[in-house]
Amino acid sequence: METLESSEPSIYIGLSEEDKMLLKRVIKSGDKGSNTDNMMDEILSEQLRLSNLRMKGSDTYKMLDILRYMIDSIDQYNERDSELTAYRHFAKLLDCLFRETNLMLDGEPACIAAKEEIIATHSLYPSAEGNALSTCSIRKIDAIIATEVKKERVELSTNEWKKNNVSLAIAFKQQSKNLRSNLSILNQLERKFNIQTKNILAIDFLGKYL
Repeated sequence: METLESSEPSIYIGLSEEDKMLLKRVIKSGDKGSNTDNMMDEILSEQLRLSNLRMKGSDTYKMLDILRYMIDSIDQYNERDSELTAYRHFAKLLDCLFRETNLMLDGEPACIAAKEEIIATHSLYPSAEGNALSTCSIRKIDAIIATEVKKERVELSTNEWKKNNVSLAIAFKQQSKNLRSNLSILNQLERKFNIQTKNILAIDFLGKYL
């Protein structure tokens, strides 16, 4: 969505006022969600108008795409859904959001920032192999939001999913891993790319994806 290119603390302003008004209109047309058919009619009508204006890449169209998918999927949720199912549904929303941007969503990759942190921590014990980065193992992440700057991958956040009925021990273990990975990304953004920020928008899901 819209981003402010300034040094102000708040760098993200979300939906435009026009999009907020449209969203309220769509929700109101569905009588607060009780009539999703009316909401779909409103969404499709607005998307047709935007399509005719060649505005399918606009934030407004993306917002309507996301809302339409959420309405279509709202009855599909099951508490027995697997981690992969929960991730798959939510990833579709991110695909809509990132369309025609330089952001990408990678599934099950290793977090390079976390890997480099491990290597730095063990710098007193250099690997006998030629390339320490390739010999250092690290657990994979469900989804990493990243971009590319001067042909180099820049990680922005790690995100994790677990099914609804996992134990608290497993849930806390995942959350801990996710926090450590995002802290590594924060450190790398400042140290390696000279990006001064104290905030990362990350997700840690348990079961429900809507």
